[in-house]
Amino acid sequence: MTQSFIALLPVFIVILVGYGLRRSGLIAEDHWSAVAHVCYYVLFPAIIFKEIAAADFSNVPVWSMALAMMLGISTMFVLLLILQRPFISLLNLNGPQFSSLFQGATRWHTFIALAIIPIYFGQSALALGGLSAAAMTPLLNIVNVGVISVHGSGTKLDAKAMALSILKNPFVLSSLGGVLWKVLHLPSPAIGVQVLDTIGRGAFGLGLLTVGAGLRIDDALSTKGPVVVATFLKLLVMPVFMALWLWVLGVSGEAAAVAILCGTVPTGSGAYLLAKQMGGDAPLISSILTLQVICAAFTIPLVLSLLG
Repeated sequence: MTQSFIALLPVFIVILVGYGLRRSGLIAEDHWSAVAHVCYYVLFPAIIFKEIAAADFSNVPVWSMALAMMLGISTMFVLLLILQRPFISLLNLNGPQFSSLFQGATRWHTFIALAIIPIYFGQSALALGGLSAAAMTPLLNIVNVGVISVHGSGTKLDAKAMALSILKNPFVLSSLGGVLWKVLHLPSPAIGVQVLDTIGRGAFGLGLLTVGAGLRIDDALSTKGPVVVATFLKLLVMPVFMALWLWVLGVSGEAAAVAILCGTVPTGSGAYLLAKQMGGDAPLISSILTLQVICAAFTIPLVLSLLG
């Protein structure tokens, strides 16, 4: 575990630098959202597309890996829905709070996962991270939007709007685009690869800085029951579900390790925006994300050492 912690320490130091920059006021608050927007829509999609288009998946059980990840998060969905009434009763939750607990226990932070993968597994493993995004993102969006539609107090998205939001997701588009490029055996001109590589090269650092800028440590330190429960479920229970289904489907090696990593990273920052848009408890999801990022510095090395 010590080696894993040391290997991943730079990731969390960069996150802390982002937190310090926001607190210092050196970069205005509204500028951070613009930086995150560029990372989300341009930088990370560029590098995902490039890595998938160039990857060799001949020895990777792609379909089994994707199915195992979808079954892993589906197991968490079922657990949360079965325990819905006990959670609401014991934690004294209203509908919007339960929807934020649900998001906090199921979603994943793509920026953190994709920043860790090349450090821990090597650059070539980024393609597996892109495939993970393509496998999990549509299912996570559909189910979480459905839960917030039932429990939230705001705007309800219809099926058409939900489908459009998934189809326009840049991680889904770049992942599927890379797969299509590879299936069609299209050429990859050296200059095009260099352009994508240059664009994507700034993704990891900027992405982690925006993660740090979004932390609200004061809120997380005044932890509430739902924050602790969501953190425990996401960082420790979810990777166990992933590992279980990977074992059942016979997925091992680097593919399994990347899948487990994607299961153990904190919830995604998009959960906050979705909660604000659809009437979830946005401050609660912000506290959940912050506590999870703090705890993940220790739980990710632990989980990768034990399961990865």
